[in-house]
Amino acid sequence: MAKEFFLPVPLYLQVDCYEDTNEKCGAACTQMVLHDIDLLRPFTAGEQDALFDEITNPPTGGNAWHNPPQGIENTLNGEKPATRPPQRSVLPLNIQAIFTSLPVAPTTPYEFAILGDSSADKTDSNPGIPREISVSAQIEQIEALSRQLIRTIALRGVAPVVAVREDNAHWIVVNGFQVEDNYSDADPYQNGRIRAFIIRNPLGRYNYSTVSCGELSDQQMQVITGHTCELNPNEPDIVPYATWVREYMFSDWAETFVMVSDWFSQVYDKSLAQTGYVASSPREESEIFARYNWLARLYPAFYHTLSETQITPKEAIDRAKRAIEEFNLSQLNPRVTPRNVLPPYKIKRLDRIDGDYYLVPVGVENKISALINISVTGDFDGATVWPLYAPRGNNETTGNNAEIKPSPDPSGVIQSGAEPNDHYIAPFDQHPQFRALTSGRESILVGRKIRLTPGGPLLTITSVVRDQATPYVWRPCPESFSASRPLLNLKITVQELQAPIPFYLPVDNYCLPDGGDGAISLPSANYLEIVADCIKQKAGSMVDEVVVLISRSGTTAMVMYKSNQTMSIPDETEEMRKLICECLQDHPCPGLAYFRFKAFATNTFLTRLRGGGDDDPIIAAPQIGGGVDGFEIGTCS
Repeated sequence: MAKEFFLPVPLYLQVDCYEDTNEKCGAACTQMVLHDIDLLRPFTAGEQDALFDEITNPPTGGNAWHNPPQGIENTLNGEKPATRPPQRSVLPLNIQAIFTSLPVAPTTPYEFAILGDSSADKTDSNPGIPREISVSAQIEQIEALSRQLIRTIALRGVAPVVAVREDNAHWIVVNGFQVEDNYSDADPYQNGRIRAFIIRNPLGRYNYSTVSCGELSDQQMQVITGHTCELNPNEPDIVPYATWVREYMFSDWAETFVMVSDWFSQVYDKSLAQTGYVASSPREESEIFARYNWLARLYPAFYHTLSETQITPKEAIDRAKRAIEEFNLSQLNPRVTPRNVLPPYKIKRLDRIDGDYYLVPVGVENKISALINISVTGDFDGATVWPLYAPRGNNETTGNNAEIKPSPDPSGVIQSGAEPNDHYIAPFDQHPQFRALTSGRESILVGRKIRLTPGGPLLTITSVVRDQATPYVWRPCPESFSASRPLLNLKITVQELQAPIPFYLPVDNYCLPDGGDGAISLPSANYLEIVADCIKQKAGSMVDEVVVLISRSGTTAMVMYKSNQTMSIPDETEEMRKLICECLQDHPCPGLAYFRFKAFATNTFLTRLRGGGDDDPIIAAPQIGGGVDGFEIGTCS
């Protein structure tokens, strides 16, 4: 049995989701929260742009934030309504039962604050709650922060705005949760009783390139992608707790937890105030090398070892059917039922050694209404659902922005009389240009030029096919930060080379990156692999496995590697700083100006354990994260 509660927060996609650099996620989240708590707030064209200007003026937080949390805090407090809607104090009885020792009906005005921010001048570039050094101590932070989210949503009736992903690079709204029937707020250790969070992602499932994809009609684009930047699909994401810990809250290199939410002392989890150290603080080498994975031991259900047997496609389908029922996905779209599950796509994870997964589509005929993520070890890792109906309310369109204002029903249940809002996507191989792109020597790319490195020679394409053994791959990259948007694994043959070139392209986009001279350049996922290979070659016996990531903003690279511990930590830190810098100089990327790196004693950073379960790093440079840009690529000496 499980309990579910979510606030009917409207989804506003960030207005720059078509652009190469997406910066207005914080403004979109602020817009969502304001329209949710103020039912009389009128929607106006250009509202999000105006909120973005307000959030960023005056600038705070240095250059680390496109949408500084101090600006979001100030804007929410400046634009909030004077009173709370009375329906916000009405909770279903089963949700009220969770909170026996806390107030249920707040009467105080809204008061937004950055959780854990103690800076007097509100200009700290790294606000929030520092991430604990010890992995065992991080377990308490996971529970405390998650309980804080649940308390705020249920008792304050306000969805928190939370910074997630690489280096707190992206803002989302957390508007709901699912917990086991025996969840009790009085127990600080839930031991897996938090099932999932429900989020609103202002970037949606996609971001797009400004490069033309060719002559595709609006209808074709909507069928391919599920929505366009101007449309509002009210699309929720269901994030299981394990995925929330692994990929969102304890992402690879965020070292503070930043959340802007309605504040009330009786709702604040006091255990959050007890943290006072960041993961990059210096430690004794003997202590670092002796670390082992506490989270995996205490939460074995979250993780699997490499020796475990991978599930079959049929087992993935069966697990997806159970997830539909266990996580009540049919409530979001009545087409999402076990009987409508379709054959899965298997996706290879490029940046992990055990992260492969299935995307199980659910829909009728060629209309996919949901994608369910099932790991190859059988875990439910999340779902993206395109709703068939919008909750009953006004559906007004102003300019290119469609507003759906759902009724303020705290239960989140879709009411009878809901308005049709039919959004779906087509199967991955039904893009109008799919066959033309992948037809071997008849491909539309034959004769085009491609450049493998900046300033490198122009190579002539002679054939393009899809890799039949591994047709779909994925890793977080600027082209796709959503596991529901995998990449086509193409093999490009060029006249000047014998071996085919791997080329990773989003399944829905087909916008080929252009270096400005008409030549095709490699996508980010290919670029990151090239940089990793460069570091391996320069470091030699110093390192083993290497993975390179890039922040959503595209300004900072993070290098993580397994150290072979051939020299002292200070010497290795300085040597790796120089050679990483040299590789990034040898392989420049537009907009990339900074880098950071971490070294580990084992290869767990390449497994599902990473980000919330990996061993403490041997090296973390620079030492302070969460908002600091890093070392400048322009200076390697």
